[in-house]
Amino acid sequence: MKRNRPGNRILAYTVVLYLVGLAFGMVLLRNQQLPPGSRRNFLEVFAANYWHIFLIWLLGFSLTGLLFTSVLIFFRGFLFGALMALLISFNLQRLFFLLLLEIALFLPAFFPVSCFSLALSMRSFLSLFSYQNFNLKFYLNIMIIATIFIVIYSIIIVIRV
Repeated sequence: MKRNRPGNRILAYTVVLYLVGLAFGMVLLRNQQLPPGSRRNFLEVFAANYWHIFLIWLLGFSLTGLLFTSVLIFFRGFLFGALMALLISFNLQRLFFLLLLEIALFLPAFFPVSCFSLALSMRSFLSLFSYQNFNLKFYLNIMIIATIFIVIYSIIIVIRV
């Protein structure tokens, strides 16, 4: 029988943290009103979605990345849960569309960056007193792919929503 690898634990931790944030966002902001909508441009949508991933990626280089990345994962889940709670009573079609976009485009970009950031922070914490080189080329490639996913995600939101 295979033992649990650290990567599986980190992925499970990331998914559970996101789902807990999602649940808290849906429960705590259940009776809120939807503000009047305004047309958003690409840069606003891209920046609103990209800053989570970029900050998580950047925090992977530091020792404090374990704590702050965990907070950002929870916060992103909380924000999407709050959005779902608002859209459940107002616009189910938009809710299903955004949920599909989140599952198809955002989460495949968000979870790998989060997992690798947590793993890199943990690795740098565990090797604090030893000399160890890190292969950051793969880490950079994940960020480039995540950026492409977020650009597509933002374009679809601006066009459709």
